[in-house]
Amino acid sequence: MQNKEKALAILNNKLLAIALVQNVQLNKIQPRLIKSLSSKLIREYILHPYTKVKDLRTNVETPAAIEVLNRKIDLFIKAYLQQLNHTTSEDKEALDNFK
Repeated sequence: MQNKEKALAILNNKLLAIALVQNVQLNKIQPRLIKSLSSKLIREYILHPYTKVKDLRTNVETPAAIEVLNRKIDLFIKAYLQQLNHTTSEDKEALDNFK
């Protein structure tokens, strides 16, 4: 429980610092309008009888589960950014075609 409290305090301080840098007014943030991210699974981990990690947003898989558990998730970050960029490009193209 103490670790959770310390982690939340550190996270809160970092978020406040980011908000100050970006000139975000904290009193205008409405928590009830923020979408919950905790209800969605992001990755699926299989550790026995074989190892596999699958990113459920991008469908990228890797057998290197131990590396992923050791915070080496660049593969998933790149795939997500590529997917995000591809989606943005398609949306922009669709809007251009609509005009």
